[in-house]
Amino acid sequence: MDKNWKRFERRVALRTGGERIPVSDRRTPLDVKHPYLGIECKHREKISKFLKDALSQAEAGSVEESLIPTVVLGEKHSSRMYAFLDLDDLVKLLEIMHVLLNEDPMIVVGEGEDDYE
Repeated sequence: MDKNWKRFERRVALRTGGERIPVSDRRTPLDVKHPYLGIECKHREKISKFLKDALSQAEAGSVEESLIPTVVLGEKHSSRMYAFLDLDDLVKLLEIMHVLLNEDPMIVVGEGEDDYE
């Protein structure tokens, strides 16, 4: 039976339209090969309550105007910022990009959702 992290990587690849790269076949240092995203998967038993609460706050504030809820994180003494959002919302952004560039959509949203672990 596959490890949870392997199943997670497969779900991410399926949901984003990418290809899971097995550890034994490292064509890239990333977990999922994708034309636009550099995907490194991290699967944990629990995600920080701080992050989940922040995303819930962004979701609640985004409903009225149909915005994409996004949490932006930063660290003290650093100019670097990080975005945290639902993967399905990131896929929606990529689909919008395809439409704006007049490209055929290559991503199927909603697949790979049934394997929770």
